[in-house]
Amino acid sequence: TIPVALEMNDEVEAMRQVFAKRAALMYSLIQEWPNVECAEPTGAFYAFPKISNYFGKTSPAGTEITDAVNFTKALLDETNVAVVPGTDFGGCGPDHIRLSFACSEDQIQEGVTKVGAWLGQF
Repeated sequence: TIPVALEMNDEVEAMRQVFAKRAALMYSLIQEWPNVECAEPTGAFYAFPKISNYFGKTSPAGTEITDAVNFTKALLDETNVAVVPGTDFGGCGPDHIRLSFACSEDQIQEGVTKVGAWLGQF
């Protein structure tokens, strides 16, 4: 029989591969967003795109975007996509939002595509 530790390592590796695929999908879709920069996620369950180029602009529904918190609220109100403002993460966080890829590829595709379409209307 295979020792339990080896079985768990196989399961962990399988999970790592799933999350690496999700990370790559999310990153590739974010690269299509206009006026957004994003480092490639390499060891977490989220992407952290810089959205500060939208500060001072008006959302498609007329909300003035003043910061990441306001951005996330307008995004939720106008697209039903929830993301987290980077404000609480310190450092460069206030210029960013956080998107989790701890969900299905279909959900990633749908949500990230909706955000890109929304950004394209600014």
